[in-house]
This record gives sequence, structure tokens and C-alpha cells, in this order.
Amino acid sequence: MKLYDYLLSVFGTDEPFYTTEISFGEYSKPWLYKELNKLCEEGKIIRYERGLYYIPTQTIFGSSILDPNKVITKKYINDGKDTVGFYSGVTFLNQLRLTTQCPNVIEIYTNNEPSNVRDATVGKQKVLLRRARTTVNAGNVAVLSFLEMMNTISSKFIDEDKKLLIEKYISDNSITRKDILQYAPLFPDKAIRTLVESELIYSVAQ
Repeated sequence: MKLYDYLLSVFGTDEPFYTTEISFGEYSKPWLYKELNKLCEEGKIIRYERGLYYIPTQTIFGSSILDPNKVITKKYINDGKDTVGFYSGVTFLNQLRLTTQCPNVIEIYTNNEPSNVRDATVGKQKVLLRRARTTVNAGNVAVLSFLEMMNTISSKFIDEDKKLLIEKYISDNSITRKDILQYAPLFPDKAIRTLVESELIYSVAQ
């Protein structure tokens, strides 16, 4: 199997992948980088940025352009192996259908950001990156997202319809009071105050 066929079978088209994800035989890194450069020259793959590539599809306008949201997910949310971050702010509220507002700037907490807060641009999409309060993983991402939301909104924002949607999120992700007690100390007092004042605390399982 040639390298291109391997890449196509593993990653498909229009999906970002890191060179670190490539496991093709026992070839050396110099050989791999040389072959990737050849594929780029042939237009079979495109280097989005250093170490990050994708296989384009061909359209009537030429090679496809990679969706920046896929890159954002790959770099800051899930790197293909582990959960490393989560969406917050209006972005997360929109995902839960708690608002119809579409954010111009995507807000993210991630392990992959050393700064407390930083503005970035991926493609043409503006991103506000924040360093995670603790290491994010698949086991705690739901409760961290939830507590960050409680820290962002006020109890007055939560009407009966919104409360039902949030209760569904709590139930779907099996968030317990034990989870909340474990991570609440990482957040400002406002997070728990909103949780109590909205009476959502009663929707959290013991």
C-alpha cells in the first residue's frame, strides 16, 4: 500500500490529521516528511499548517478548503485520541439550544493553551482560547462544561424551557453531586450560586 492510499483509508477526505497520527510501516520520520512533501507538490494532500494536513476533494473550483471548525476541534477539543477541551460561552449555549445567537467568536477552554486567555484565528474563524482550570478528559468534560456555563449565566436567564434543556444535559451526561463537589472549588462562587438559585441543584443526581 502506498502512503497516499494509507492516508485516504485512515483519515478520508477533508479531515485534518497530524503527522504524529500517521503509523505507516517502520519508515523513518525524514522519509515520511519527504513523502508528504511530494504528495503536497502533487496536490494530493494539502498542508494546512506545520504538522497538520488534509486530503482535499476536487471541485469545479479546484481543491476543497478545509472547514476551520474541524481544525479547531482537532487542535483544541479532541485531537483524535483524547478529549482535550470544551466549548464555552455563547458557543456552548448555542449547542444546547439555550440561545439562537450565533457567536462571531468561538470560546474554548483547552489543555492545549498555555496562556490564561488568548485570541486566535483559524482560517477566518476567530477563537478565544482559555487555559483549562484543570486537565480536561473524557471523564470530566461534561461537568466542567456545565460548571463553566453556571459561572457564565445567571439564574434569571434560566426560564422553564431552558431549565428542561439543561436538565436533559445533566441527565444525558450522568452528572452527579459528587462530580460537582469535586470540581466546584476550581470555579468562582458564582457557579454554585447560579446552580442553587436556579434550583437546578435538585436535578443533579446524588
